[in-house]
Amino acid sequence: MINSLMKNWRDLGERTILGTVKTLLSAALFAAASVTFAVPNAHAAPRDIEQAEKLIWGSDGQLDPENGKLILEKAAAEGDWVAKRVLGLHLIFGWVLNQDVAAGMKMLDEAADAGDAAAQTALASIYLWGLAGETNLEAARKNLEGASKLGDPEAMRILGEQLVLGEKFEQDLDVGLSYLKQGISLNDPKSAVTLGELYLFGRGVPRDRSKAREAVETAATLGDGHGLVKYGEDTMWREINATAAEKMLLRAADMGATEAYAILAEGAMYGYLGGGSVSRRKYAGYAEKATEAEDGRVPLLEAERSMWGIGKRASGPAALAGLTLAADKGNELAAMYLIALQRDGNRYNVRRSISDAQDSLEKYGHLLSDKQKAQYAMTIDASKARTPAAYAPVAEAFEERTELRSVWFGREIFKANPNVAFYILQKRLKAQGLYAGALNGYATRQTLRAVFKSCMAELDRSLCNDNVMRREVIGGLLALD
Repeated sequence: MINSLMKNWRDLGERTILGTVKTLLSAALFAAASVTFAVPNAHAAPRDIEQAEKLIWGSDGQLDPENGKLILEKAAAEGDWVAKRVLGLHLIFGWVLNQDVAAGMKMLDEAADAGDAAAQTALASIYLWGLAGETNLEAARKNLEGASKLGDPEAMRILGEQLVLGEKFEQDLDVGLSYLKQGISLNDPKSAVTLGELYLFGRGVPRDRSKAREAVETAATLGDGHGLVKYGEDTMWREINATAAEKMLLRAADMGATEAYAILAEGAMYGYLGGGSVSRRKYAGYAEKATEAEDGRVPLLEAERSMWGIGKRASGPAALAGLTLAADKGNELAAMYLIALQRDGNRYNVRRSISDAQDSLEKYGHLLSDKQKAQYAMTIDASKARTPAAYAPVAEAFEERTELRSVWFGREIFKANPNVAFYILQKRLKAQGLYAGALNGYATRQTLRAVFKSCMAELDRSLCNDNVMRREVIGGLLALD
């Protein structure tokens, strides 16, 4: 199976903190806000909050962030918890207003304490993922449980997923599944999509494509085609049924899940939609549809075609030029791909150039979040290291910056320099009593045995039995607290 480019960039939340939290604000938070407006302690009229948001974001041609802030501050001073939540999130993340994390967290705490379910869910997400600094799993769970009791399906989905996975909280499969099913009973399509993904990929539960199909179809009946994308993509890459996969992905796209077009384009490019020239002839059409949907992944696919000579002459410089052009136009994904490609090279027609990677990080840093910039800077530092003595300071910085950790970041460290990744794991495993060898960053037999033990204890065991040298395994282990 092709190591899908789409799979490598699947989790937007890992790539873009801004995207994650803005989605939270625009979807779950305001959906819950429509309920809390009716309760006694929410003093501001809905139109006041909506008007403040329009002024802050500049929608409807009105851009006056300071006046929008004043409206929210006035309502918050009168005890309106919806205003506190919305203003609190703006202050925490500084999207438009000046950032003030302490003041924002205080407001969000007050809204949560007042019984605003959306504020509790937002606060839980911040604590769970360390979006505003350190994680606080106890506070995260408390707020998720509180919001779930108040009937917030988003809280049920997050809590249910984490209890099934056993990553952030101790695994409790029955309770986790019950939360997800409760969310589905409240007609929450995201809960159904999450349940489908868990069964589809065997995450926390045994792999069961039948149950996965049932869940994503439930989500589809509720108007969400994103689960169909996951199921159709898996069907395509596993070569189960190319025709069925293509139909499902097109159905998802028709429902608004337009990310399906880029997946279809990649499948067509690699011959997964009917084989050979039949499949590749479909590439241009799907790539065009993905571009029309403003999917930023198309330049990445074009770079892959240029590098490996898929339907065109192979040219590393052409790949770099295309990515640079896309990044110059503001494509964040192209900038990220370019930085990583320059950092690592491709061992074929793109040479490794640390200086070029550093220049690109500086040039396109405005497209990335502060977290992303710090992550890429550290991977570049890892790439420079060539001896155990040089691995040590990178490992120390990695362990200190816990807020940077994610599976994606772990994979990037491993890609940039496998020796640094293994040095970090050796040091951890030695402290845990699982490894007694030298700290040298080498994947020795003794090191791999210790990594296997850690994988079996901490990650999905199906990953461990295949090959612990896989990026998913090393990235997953590096992401652990």
